Amino acid sequence: MKRLFFALWPSDATREKIIEFDDLLIAPRLKKVATKNLHVTLVFLGLLDEKQEQNIIKAAKNIAASSINMQFDQLTLWQQKRGILCLTSTSQPKSLLTLVKHLQDRASEQGIELEQRPYTAHITLARNLKQHPEINVKAIPWHSDKFVLVHSVSTDHGVDYQIIDSWPLATN
Repeated sequence: MKRLFFALWPSDATREKIIEFDDLLIAPRLKKVATKNLHVTLVFLGLLDEKQEQNIIKAAKNIAASSINMQFDQLTLWQQKRGILCLTSTSQPKSLLTLVKHLQDRASEQGIELEQRPYTAHITLARNLKQHPEINVKAIPWHSDKFVLVHSVSTDHGVDYQIIDSWPLATN
């Protein structure tokens, strides 16, 4: 069984901009996401066996969607179990929401049960934050011309995200 999700992976330039912003975040007991793991989750699939994984890979090949241009321009603190700090966007483009819907539909067709909550594009930066930091966010542009399937692997050094496959998005 593998813990899998679909995501947008940042370009090196975008990752550097996120890291520059992330370096400003300082708080006691703050647990930052490893910079190599920064991404935008599209659809979390959960634990899949090998057959389900192969079926979802085949299903993803048939998705036709447009490239995504957006910007992350606000900092959001979700007060769930462990105060999750994320970069979010005041505007989510139609191309993003369409891709998410296609992926959700393909997962459901494969019998994969998905979380039933509204989608919000976000980049998780850290956990264990009790209050919202007073930091101004300079908008970080994000362009994606592909989406990826990622395996979340638990290691002795934390979580490691490994890209299993990727699919192109059409140029607008």
